[in-house]
Amino acid sequence: MHTGAKVTLAIGGVVFLLGVVMVFIAGTAIDAAGSEWAAENSDGASLVIVDDDGRGDLGFSFWVKADYIDADGDGSWDHCDDIEITITESPDTNDWDEGLGGGFYFQASTDGSKTCDVEDGAEKGRGGFAKVGRSCLACFRGEMVFESNQPVWVTNDDVVLGDLFGGIFAGVGGSSCLCCGGLILLLGLILALTMKEETPTTYQVDAEGRVIQIQGGQVAPSPVSIAPGSEGSADDAPSETELWYKQTEK
Repeated sequence: MHTGAKVTLAIGGVVFLLGVVMVFIAGTAIDAAGSEWAAENSDGASLVIVDDDGRGDLGFSFWVKADYIDADGDGSWDHCDDIEITITESPDTNDWDEGLGGGFYFQASTDGSKTCDVEDGAEKGRGGFAKVGRSCLACFRGEMVFESNQPVWVTNDDVVLGDLFGGIFAGVGGSSCLCCGGLILLLGLILALTMKEETPTTYQVDAEGRVIQIQGGQVAPSPVSIAPGSEGSADDAPSETELWYKQTEK
């Protein structure tokens, strides 16, 4: 196989393998975004807010195991009717906290409406769970402590969002690598089928001082004498090399 084809195939294989790894990472990150919990089946806990950028975090979302149902027809999701969640401790908040001061507020939708009204919609990103509300919007670094009158599951919205975007970016990058790697591999295959490895030409001097040309391991016919006074048989015509030697003797 031609050296250029080997190199091309190797590069394509590395890029393709990198794409596979990135797609796997993307799947893992997206799966984590949809399944990771900061607290599970808890009626109270202390949760840490990291706030890496110092501008305040998005806070936490509270969920219960339920379906989005309005059986009594009062216009409010039933899972929000009897639950009480109290934030007993929270850090200071940034000025974009909408005046909530880190407290809990009902929010079952994804559009920012601070209600559990059916007409405002529902966030159905987690199968088997219904969103109740959120807390600690724009909280700085510190701890948030909550209490609930029934078991809840809690997500750290900054972590979830980071996993989601990280998974998306890794997925896009991985798909690009798979595409590029596949094209490079195809190019390498074409080169391997169309390009031939160059056969080196070597020379060997025999015992009589003649230069013997060797190509691909085969001895070429009509060896050439390098001895100025050497003579071939009467039937042998002088080769070009012999003529050149004779010219240089003058």
